[in-house]
Amino acid sequence: MSINATDTFFAADTTLQEDMLACGLSYEPRPQQVRMAHAIATAFAERRHACIEAPTGVGKTFAYLVPAIFFAQETKRPVVVSTHTINLQEQICKKDLPLLGKLLKQEISYAVAKGRNNYLCLRRLSQIADMDQALLPGGNILGEIGTLLDWAERTRSGDYSEMDRPVPRTLWQAVCSERGNCLAAQCPFFQRCFLMKARRSLMAAQIIVSNHAFFFSALALRDKERQSGNRTDGVQVLPEFAAVILDEGHTLEDTAASHLGLRAESYAIRHTLNRLFIDDRRPRLLAADCCHNARKLANDLRARAEVFFNQLREWIEPQTNRAAPLRYCVPNHIENYLAAPVHQLCQELDRVLEQGGTSQEQMLEIKAAKNELEEQCLTLDVFFSMSLPDYVYWFELQGREAKEISFNCIPVDVAPRLRELLFATPEKFPVIITSATLAIAGDINFFLRRIGAECADALILDTPFDYSRQVKVYLPDNIPPPNSHSFLPEAERHLKHFLSQTNGRAFVLFTSYAMLNQMAERLESFFRAGNYHVYIQGDKYSPRKMLELFRKNPRSVILGTSSFWTGVDVTGEALSNVIITKLPFAVPDHPLIAARSELIQARGGSSFSEYSLPEAVLKFRQGFGRLIRSRDDHGIVVILDGRIRSKYYGKVFLQSIPECPIEMFS
Repeated sequence: MSINATDTFFAADTTLQEDMLACGLSYEPRPQQVRMAHAIATAFAERRHACIEAPTGVGKTFAYLVPAIFFAQETKRPVVVSTHTINLQEQICKKDLPLLGKLLKQEISYAVAKGRNNYLCLRRLSQIADMDQALLPGGNILGEIGTLLDWAERTRSGDYSEMDRPVPRTLWQAVCSERGNCLAAQCPFFQRCFLMKARRSLMAAQIIVSNHAFFFSALALRDKERQSGNRTDGVQVLPEFAAVILDEGHTLEDTAASHLGLRAESYAIRHTLNRLFIDDRRPRLLAADCCHNARKLANDLRARAEVFFNQLREWIEPQTNRAAPLRYCVPNHIENYLAAPVHQLCQELDRVLEQGGTSQEQMLEIKAAKNELEEQCLTLDVFFSMSLPDYVYWFELQGREAKEISFNCIPVDVAPRLRELLFATPEKFPVIITSATLAIAGDINFFLRRIGAECADALILDTPFDYSRQVKVYLPDNIPPPNSHSFLPEAERHLKHFLSQTNGRAFVLFTSYAMLNQMAERLESFFRAGNYHVYIQGDKYSPRKMLELFRKNPRSVILGTSSFWTGVDVTGEALSNVIITKLPFAVPDHPLIAARSELIQARGGSSFSEYSLPEAVLKFRQGFGRLIRSRDDHGIVVILDGRIRSKYYGKVFLQSIPECPIEMFS
């Protein structure tokens, strides 16, 4: 059984330490890792769900990959490993699984699962010169197509992310694989098809590495197919799997809600109409003589859509700013102005498809465009009528100039849906959830309730690090509250002190861009005088580039917001100081957060103690956890928010981090 094989692999009398040394790596036995691996193997064997908090340093990827490999071999079905970040996916595929293959002395088959629009469609590429040249927003169309053709001959995967010089996204949308636009075995390029090759590799893999967005989208699609009795994707997205491991589990609730909800976009509607027809004397899908009526209807719909979206934007803009979504609260307050013309155009497109007055390839493109318009319009119907109970609805302005609009329909409480899709049948596939931060003051039940996994066995492992030796925490003795006008000057004074103390080498974590930018301006002369290398999120570098430069340059400081609180790994002296400017309570007026709070209040609960506080504590733990990533790391954590001492709930934050020495400052 897989449980025996797992225990044997980690047993003290095995040659694991010697084998790791032979691979050029050191290995120290960790009881937490052994305990985690045993718990997962047991959950697999007994077909039970498990939720495991595994602090940094436990070695959790090995702890779940080893039993996953044995369980896949035992059941002859793959195990899905899903993560939130690309970094962890790459670590698993490029480092952990190849190493385990060497240690186990066997070939481990694994594959990465991605959405179909990540893959080049050779049939669409062959047609682009006749069909979609005009989709490029200017530029050298022939040069871009030449780049694609050259890459298509060289690539083994057809994966967009592996292009040396990616083509514009608009062009990629014209040549990627699309749902509802696939000839499958009838395609002349079927034998070379990158998507089919990727899907076949999934069917043959023991371990399927995915991300949460893809996994929940695939789960929703599988449920839709089950209910309708039809396969909508043309090819199975995921094979029948033996088990699921969801790493970085603290992100599950929001990711699942997003991908189990609905979303329409003004850009998607406009883009689809432009593919069908626009009167610019360039080839389009509806260029044939038999499409005269369809062309007229497409042009009429485009004009109507422009008026509708412009009026909506003019109504939204005074009520919000570009960064904030606007909640839609009154059913049918706005009519779906596009419903009738979309229906009329789709009927005409059906007539064109029935007549067959154009090529098979163009027929597929027309059908895919028609399906896209129908899905977008259906989502708009749901949005404006608010027809799904227990969902929250909001507009969001998008794009560089905030000219596009997204329409979001998201379940307020995702627990019932996840309970049904993931946790109802452990005998079919046990689910393992793990992360470094799932518990609130040692209690994991809040997290389990939020995702509908109350039936899961819970395990909280202790840390392998000696925080009493490695970390000192500094708390403010007397500092104005964060919403006070005098907070910024005081925070500035303390930041200068603690940044000087560690010669930079610091993350300064903020909860908003507004405070981050204000503090960056205040500290500009201090940074310049001290020859600090300063990287400001939202400035000229991407977060990944900021981290690269931070590791490389001495006396570096990162001023970061949400993406630097979690999923960022810097070991050694490069990061010796984490400064938390404000306790990370979520903005209460975001539509989803407001709706979740309202739901709790309606049930007679306290939205603050049952939702806002636990969410803030989990994010606080994530921020705190940036500092210590190995046994050799040392440093300080500075908290500038006085509420951690002055408010009754402050002790919950302190009880949720490891015990370490505390020093007051004023």
